[in-house]
Amino acid sequence: MDYDREREVNKSGDSDEGERDYLKEYASEDPDLPPPPPKDYKYDFEESSEASSQAEPRSLAAMADQVAQQAVKSEKSASSSTTDENPSQLVNGDEESGPRTHQIFLYVKAGSDRECIGCCPFSQRLFMMLWLKGVVFNVTTVDKATKPKQLKDIAPGANPPFLLFNGEELTDVQKCEDYIEAELYPPRYPKLACRHPASNTIGVDVFAKFSALIKFNGQPTDPRRKMLEQRLNDSLRKLNKYLGEPLDDEIDADDDDDEPQVSSRKFIDGDCMTIADCNLLPKLNIIRVAGRERIQYEIPEEFAGIHGYLTNADSCEEFTQTCPAPGEIVWAYGGRKPRPARN
Repeated sequence: MDYDREREVNKSGDSDEGERDYLKEYASEDPDLPPPPPKDYKYDFEESSEASSQAEPRSLAAMADQVAQQAVKSEKSASSSTTDENPSQLVNGDEESGPRTHQIFLYVKAGSDRECIGCCPFSQRLFMMLWLKGVVFNVTTVDKATKPKQLKDIAPGANPPFLLFNGEELTDVQKCEDYIEAELYPPRYPKLACRHPASNTIGVDVFAKFSALIKFNGQPTDPRRKMLEQRLNDSLRKLNKYLGEPLDDEIDADDDDDEPQVSSRKFIDGDCMTIADCNLLPKLNIIRVAGRERIQYEIPEEFAGIHGYLTNADSCEEFTQTCPAPGEIVWAYGGRKPRPARN
């Protein structure tokens, strides 16, 4: 029968198939499989491990030198890529001073030409703090109207000033101030906090009173203008009194003179600048310049303490080198745009 014949054929086929190696046949015939590597082939990780095992051991000093060189390269690349328009300025150091302890980049408001330092007491406040600390840092002016793409990625939506401190992004001025004081501490860096609590709040309302006065659009003889001017003078008088009174550590307990003792200190909290000076001096400078040039207001001569205070500040580069040009202050308060500086 055909059925029996078919069974005989199947049996003969089963015997042939039992002798075939399907795995070997599949591996050799499948075109999608890559060819096996040669016996002497070495993978990348095997070559690197073998090379490192045959290399001579390196000293810790050599490893430290390599890390330092890499830090200098990364520092230069970070400072050179901050913005296409305004190059950053290195403060308290130079390119040959070696690797830094901290990577600090300060971005401040740009002026009328989009490159110079603009009129912003908050930018100058942080600028002065870092300068007084003596730490090496970079400062870059930023025009918020044409903010470079690189900075949009660093601090999206933020206007200057803002700070990059060891990779930490800080856009709030008060948080920047607290962070600087907390991270840059003695003995390596000077302490900028005030020793006397009253020094932190003196003159806190002066700038607000000036802003109200300079925004007034009436005539100089208008009684309302006189009232605003008097309010400003009242705030300045309190500041002037504080600057003339001796602090607790200045009082001479053995002095028998009936005349009141007068302070001889240079700044708000002593002979060295503190955070209080970084906050108040930029605002007093604006009052001094914009008041005279825009609304014919002068700080009264009777306030000898304030005038002496500003004179002492004018002799310190931490203040003068961080100040905007007088023309920038006038322009910020509605005056004529400064002429470009000649090279």
